[in-house]
Amino acid sequence: GGVSRAPFESFNLGDHVGDDPAAVAANRNRLASSIGLPADHVVWMNQVHGDHVEVVDAPRSEPCDATDALVTSTPGLALAVVTADCVPVLLADARAGVVGAAHAGRVGAAEGVVLRTLEGMLAAGAHAADITVVLGPAVSGPNYEVPEQMAAAVEACLPGSRTRTLSGT
Repeated sequence: GGVSRAPFESFNLGDHVGDDPAAVAANRNRLASSIGLPADHVVWMNQVHGDHVEVVDAPRSEPCDATDALVTSTPGLALAVVTADCVPVLLADARAGVVGAAHAGRVGAAEGVVLRTLEGMLAAGAHAADITVVLGPAVSGPNYEVPEQMAAAVEACLPGSRTRTLSGT
């Protein structure tokens, strides 16, 4: 349903992959319209694979710069996260009305982006026991080979995260 041309014709929302900026803007406007929001009520990030969390409390026409997670308690705002192989992490405390969205790539996850997002939500009034977390689609360990040094470094920061590929690497 997007307006981008090949190879981005499947409703591309990423403004950092070489697609025509006007097409990405049109696609983002279509997304906002389809969920019943004005375009500036969908808050985007310029993600950098870090752990910075931005708390947003009003509509924005520009993305939050150098940010990998968003938190809000403002009704009517949607938080957007764009991923390819990284993990999109969506968090919500429905009772308190606080939501978060994190871009948890290898580096950001190791630096604690999800923990920072949770801390931001708690500071905004969420209660840990009431937070529901959903992980979106991402690359899988059995199909994602990384160098030994990289695997060891991430495992040191996130014990239990190391996996083996189908070929045993």
